Amino acid sequence: MFYFYILSPQKEKFGAQFESSVPLTKFIKTFSEISDKYSAVICDLWGCLHNGVKSFPAALKALEDFKTSKGIVILVTNAPRPIANVEYQIANLGIKKNHYDMLLTSGELTSAYINKTSKNKLNIFHIGGKRHHSVYKDMINEQKISINIKTIVDADLIVCTEPFDPSKDQLSDYESTFKAGIDKNLTLLCANPDLVVDVGEIREMCAGSLASMYEKMGGKVIYFGKPYNNVYQEVYSFLNKGDKTKEGSVLCIGDGLNTDIRGANNEKLDSLLVVGGLLKNRHLIKKKTRTFIDEIKLSQTINEHKVHVDYVIKFFE
Repeated sequence: MFYFYILSPQKEKFGAQFESSVPLTKFIKTFSEISDKYSAVICDLWGCLHNGVKSFPAALKALEDFKTSKGIVILVTNAPRPIANVEYQIANLGIKKNHYDMLLTSGELTSAYINKTSKNKLNIFHIGGKRHHSVYKDMINEQKISINIKTIVDADLIVCTEPFDPSKDQLSDYESTFKAGIDKNLTLLCANPDLVVDVGEIREMCAGSLASMYEKMGGKVIYFGKPYNNVYQEVYSFLNKGDKTKEGSVLCIGDGLNTDIRGANNEKLDSLLVVGGLLKNRHLIKKKTRTFIDEIKLSQTINEHKVHVDYVIKFFE
């Protein structure tokens, strides 16, 4: 294990006179170096355990070993689908129930919120593909909601699970639609706060990018999932600790600085950043058969996001 200082926002590079009040970030090679410090982990899925196409055997082995030592594994993903759907998906990738104790999705939280607040039938303008209509579960059949809305002016609520075409859409494509929604004072529910995702080697835009745009234009947005407190409250309830979760007893593992790491910071929990996920293209250097972390560039990126990272690992294993 070795350490490096995260640069303060005022410093542009390392220097002999550099002093920092920011805690040291520790580089580790394997999770086992620190696992005995924690009773539970909140672990991201995409980028840590799989890439949407295949799972990572070394990562699954790390979770198995942690569970063998009586650690609790909670998988938390910003996937905009109910738990049952994601459970089926990851099982097909080789991530079985023996790898975790709890699975929680932002889609499940979104679904619960809609079901709880839809006292009268809601006309929902759905932004996203039909594959994410599962977020409404039985609410369509029970006639609690209608998603057969052609234009946003006929809607009572906007639900965003992803762009209509994640691989091709641009933010500018949504300007007129969002302006109409804001003029009508519609709330947008964001079922996935992630900004982007890597599907294999292809990067796609996520619902979080659209929600951020809607908010910046003056619209009201309710987010479900990391880094927001609603998802952590569910975890605390599962751990039977309520708001009394002790700092340091739970470790958050993920590849997203804006979601996994910021969420850990907000909740005052330790964090482990997996560089081989979203950050790999800019922060991993390949030399022949070996791969290295670009430490200087990574420290700059962490500072740009104004977050603190306790541990850094190349790939979760």
